[in-house]
Amino acid sequence: MYDVVEESARESTYECLQCGKIVERTTHPGACSCGGSFQNRAMSLE
Repeated sequence: MYDVVEESARESTYECLQCGKIVERTTHPGACSCGGSFQNRAMSLE
């Protein structure tokens, strides 16, 4: 048997759509300190 690695523990890069701040988190960071919202950089803006 093989051990399965938990994929949800991987960090994703998020960018604030208002000020451009970039953070890496294992979960969505919520709101930025500037009041803007974060978007996962792996997701398309379209």
